[in-house]
Amino acid sequence: MTHRAESIIVAVLDKVDNLTTTTTHAYRGRVRPLQESELPALFVYLGPDDKLLDLSQGQQDWRLTLYLEAVVKTASAQVDTTLNLIRSEITVALMADHTQGLAYVLDTIEAGADAPELSGDGDQRTGVMRLTWQFHYRRSRSDPAA
Repeated sequence: MTHRAESIIVAVLDKVDNLTTTTTHAYRGRVRPLQESELPALFVYLGPDDKLLDLSQGQQDWRLTLYLEAVVKTASAQVDTTLNLIRSEITVALMADHTQGLAYVLDTIEAGADAPELSGDGDQRTGVMRLTWQFHYRRSRSDPAA
């Protein structure tokens, strides 16, 4: 049986894979360096999973945090413009269905974005922006898959 948090991660990765800007370069928890042919890219990382409250009938509400990290490398001086474009595409993809197609997801919350980290190497500029998303979901107190 799969924990509901795992199902949410899989659903999110499915929604952000194949965005217009990052195409099929969406990766889960990737730590190895990227090749230039793999950019721009998007990483999905698991964050905290916090219990919100106990409900009657043996149910609990939880808030799962996922971090989505956009990575861009370009000769353009406007790296942050491309990062904001990716950010916009992610928002459209994830907010098209606030349940992510899962009956137990109650809401999807865009929780913020860190300031872009910019660096340069010759005429190439690299930018990384970390986005925070939260998913309010309900599960059984005794079985995290139910």
